[in-house]
Amino acid sequence: MIEIRVPATTANLGAGFDCLGAALQIFDTFTAEESISDELLNIAPQYNNADNLFLKAFHSISNRHVRVRFDADIPSARGLGSSAALSAAGVTAALAVENRPLNADFIFEKTSELEGHPDNAAPAVYGGLTASLKEGEGIYMTRPLSLHPSWCFTVFIPDFEVKTADARVVLPETYPRSVIGSALGHAIWMSEGLRNGDMTALKAAANDVIHEPYRKKLIAGFDELKKTVEKDTGGILLISGSGSTCLLISQRPLSASGMQEVREQPVHWDIRKTAIDPHGLAIKENGLWRPII
Repeated sequence: MIEIRVPATTANLGAGFDCLGAALQIFDTFTAEESISDELLNIAPQYNNADNLFLKAFHSISNRHVRVRFDADIPSARGLGSSAALSAAGVTAALAVENRPLNADFIFEKTSELEGHPDNAAPAVYGGLTASLKEGEGIYMTRPLSLHPSWCFTVFIPDFEVKTADARVVLPETYPRSVIGSALGHAIWMSEGLRNGDMTALKAAANDVIHEPYRKKLIAGFDELKKTVEKDTGGILLISGSGSTCLLISQRPLSASGMQEVREQPVHWDIRKTAIDPHGLAIKENGLWRPII
């Protein structure tokens, strides 16, 4: 039996479209062991089938069967990397069942392959803040980025989904050269602002031109939420991944009055104060969680 924990992830971080990502201290936990047939426990009926992403990832490695219990705190289809968490855990469980080494680099590469992109896979496996890219066919690369300790992170999870496919459809097929140049500058400023605690840089970088202007239309109440929390904290509100969750990055937490104002808005937001998870994918050994390296 193996116990696996994978953090939620928030991708894009505004201007870092499909390349920046960070791990958050919200976790899915999986308890898995070999079985005579596939058995998925403690999971909603609509996910209890052969299309389950954990199961598909498991069988991309192993022809054996698995019995797995899901203890999931990452909401699905909300832009918090639930699919990357499932895929990374499925790959890890398969390696364990096959008595193969648990190697973080292999798990990252396989999870990226299953996902089709590495922006959620990298922080899910390695933790922290990451920059990733796809270099050629099937080649995925990532590097850790420094993160200043002054930042506070709050997620706002609405009671509706935004499917990744729908969030992709609303984006333009092409962008003018001037937009691409602006986007590159914003992404560099975002990573630098996060590194050195520079709120001025972060606010400038938050004016994304690639995806947020289009995707925010899919998130009811986004503009009202943004106005409220940015005024209250002096921070920036971004779309987490493709949505519908929104991510607040600030240097002071949301106040009690600000929280109450959010709760009085027409959209119901589940407000969670969180932090960056520095470890990423982990397994339990002797009662303690150990990151996979």
